[in-house]
Amino acid sequence: MTMEIAVAKGEVVEKTVELTTDKVLHIHIGHGGKLRLLLCGTCQQLTTEAIVGEGASLDLCDLDTNPADITCQHLLHIRQEANSQAFVQSISLGQGSTSNTTRVDLCGEGAELNLDGLVIASGTQHIDNHTYVTHTVPHCTSYQLFKYVLDEQAQGTYAGLVKVNPGAHHTHSEQTNHNLCATRQTRMFAQPQLEIYNDDVRCNHGSSTGQLDESALFYMRQRGISLREARLLLMTAFTSEVINHIRIPALQERLHELVEKRFRMNNKE
Repeated sequence: MTMEIAVAKGEVVEKTVELTTDKVLHIHIGHGGKLRLLLCGTCQQLTTEAIVGEGASLDLCDLDTNPADITCQHLLHIRQEANSQAFVQSISLGQGSTSNTTRVDLCGEGAELNLDGLVIASGTQHIDNHTYVTHTVPHCTSYQLFKYVLDEQAQGTYAGLVKVNPGAHHTHSEQTNHNLCATRQTRMFAQPQLEIYNDDVRCNHGSSTGQLDESALFYMRQRGISLREARLLLMTAFTSEVINHIRIPALQERLHELVEKRFRMNNKE
């Protein structure tokens, strides 16, 4: 099933698309237009292609809450024109396994990308995120932040490539991946990468993977907080940075509630 979303020049649109079947979404935002879009529901295959026109803005949150018997594959390709902005969040809170692939081409000077991901996985889930960001022209910026919380025997993969093409001077790119492994049986595979083909750029990338802070757990238990609650508090705090980047306050509040519910489901007494 194919769906078209067109935003006219200067138009402001807020829209929720509930996915009940496999879809192909075509999005075009005209000059100076603004689109806030929430994708949610049950979908095994989703392909989204978006063109963000000059001076336009896209806020896109892809919320995965699929049940355990569904394996999902989400493909997203964004093209940004001059002075456009894209704020994209991929939130994986479901019980099934998911593979997300995101490609963004910064094709106009002054374009800015903010790309975030949050994964909470348990059992034998496997959640992949692959990102490809290409700076093709000068004076563009891209920021990435991906966080994983893995429990039981869950596995996660984050592979991110930022490519700065010849001539894309004054590029600013930040790529960050932080992962929290709640047990020794989890597995996290991280590979942030940079390919830079010119000088006069500012680019950084990094990844860290660790377990819950034992000293923080001890400190909280000494003050009467149960081990279960202490674990929940630390894991919830770890996720807040990504959720707080969402620019829709009501959605922020709802996601904080969903994250807490997911953690409590994973940590039943």
